Amino acid sequence: MTTKGSMMRRLAAAACPVLLSGAVLASGAAGARASVPAPGSVSFHVLGGFHLKRVETKDGKTSTALLLCSSNTFGNGAATIHGVGNMKDPTAACEQLNAVNGDLTKLNVHPAWMAPALVAQVHVEAHGTWKGVKIEYAHDFHNGGALAKQTGDVFAL
Repeated sequence: MTTKGSMMRRLAAAACPVLLSGAVLASGAAGARASVPAPGSVSFHVLGGFHLKRVETKDGKTSTALLLCSSNTFGNGAATIHGVGNMKDPTAACEQLNAVNGDLTKLNVHPAWMAPALVAQVHVEAHGTWKGVKIEYAHDFHNGGALAKQTGDVFAL
């Protein structure tokens, strides 16, 4: 089991090189025209970051995670979404958030799933930013199946 401090060090170690490379690329491309990327150029953008919390209300079990989402584009290619965080699949969570422009209220990742009728309430919270906009989200779900149906990998902590 990792401690909170070691988890933060691992997250920082993973995020710093990405952020620094983005800063170097941005400073080198400052004079370039933004509308037409040069062949072979790379663009990097931090999409957002969240502190996520999940509480199983029945027994009080609390899980927390940090999530940092970024995108990069090579030349005229499609953007690739990346996620870093102490959760099951941070990249999938970031892809799902990107699909709704960071608006957690619009998530509906698995609409065809049937959630069980079991009552085991789950409370979730997300605090952070997406593309510079502050995001505060809190919601209670009937159970973990309903949570996964709606939010996919975002709260799979």
